[in-house]
Amino acid sequence: MNQELLFSNSRIKNRQLACIECGTVLDVGSFKPLDPIFCPNCKTEMVVPAKLGIYDLYRFLGEGAMGRVYLARDPVLKRDVAVKLLREDLNATPKMWTLLENEAKAAAAITHNNVIHIYTMGKVLGRPYIIMEVADFASLDDILEDEGTIDEALAIQISIDVMKGLRAAYKNELIHGDIKPANILITHKGRAKVADFGLARFLKHGQQVERWGTPYYIAPEKSEQISEDFRSDLYSLGGTLFHAIAGHAPFEGETGEEVISKSLKQTTPQLKKICPDISGEFSELVFKMMQRNPDDRFWSYDQAITCFEKLQEGSYVLGSCKKLKMGKNAKRRKTKSLMQKISSLVMDHD
Repeated sequence: MNQELLFSNSRIKNRQLACIECGTVLDVGSFKPLDPIFCPNCKTEMVVPAKLGIYDLYRFLGEGAMGRVYLARDPVLKRDVAVKLLREDLNATPKMWTLLENEAKAAAAITHNNVIHIYTMGKVLGRPYIIMEVADFASLDDILEDEGTIDEALAIQISIDVMKGLRAAYKNELIHGDIKPANILITHKGRAKVADFGLARFLKHGQQVERWGTPYYIAPEKSEQISEDFRSDLYSLGGTLFHAIAGHAPFEGETGEEVISKSLKQTTPQLKKICPDISGEFSELVFKMMQRNPDDRFWSYDQAITCFEKLQEGSYVLGSCKKLKMGKNAKRRKTKSLMQKISSLVMDHD
């Protein structure tokens, strides 16, 4: 890949750019590649198209704690891709770059319809970037910003899709670590795809970015720096579903620390009490996912998916999830966590 961002020659002629909406010709001679620019005629916000290797970055898609995402064109395969360009202050040391590369390889190995696929990665001007599949609609975060909430039927479908994607990743011993509305992408057919596998763990190692993202959906054990597993992702998904139905996060505060403090001290809210129109069954399942103690959540993705699928088809019986038994997978995780604690005590004693 080229080690600098250049103007896209295929979209900029003589330092002039046509508006993507109305066609008005704009002079971009005083701008740099990827600078934001507004059309004086229709007020459309654009970016100055840039060349990154073979890719033409020509539209801004969104921004998160880790960086900005652009829509780009792959001229070889004749398809659009998404390019996530990590923030300039997240310049990776050799150790962190290896970590990010390993996480990206693990994420790229996941081939599932409910996971955004990673195609390749690289660096430009010392900044890591990732080339990945582009969803054909919007993130759940975008939808909530425009609509405020979603209906229960869509929330149930999102639940099933996201958990199937997370289950596929977990079979490769990969947890997400940052499930939130911005990392759930929705297609025009109403199906969900999970994005940004591996990036949360990259931030966790040596980077301070608001506790690796937003605090509103972080599982209590993660806030307390206790060993986490797939149930932490389940908690975050529960918090996301709560937000999507109620129109606000389960715990709110003036600062991230206040939000986290409430999630550790206050009782998990029940969605049904806030939104009386939703079913008690849906409220019960979200409440199960958001239990403070991981042992009180679902013991496997299979359990959780089965409950939501039964709810979708109308056969879920209220109270069923309370009778679920601990699975072998969770027992192994619990034992491993205990052994880690014992090992830590021995090391501290020495």
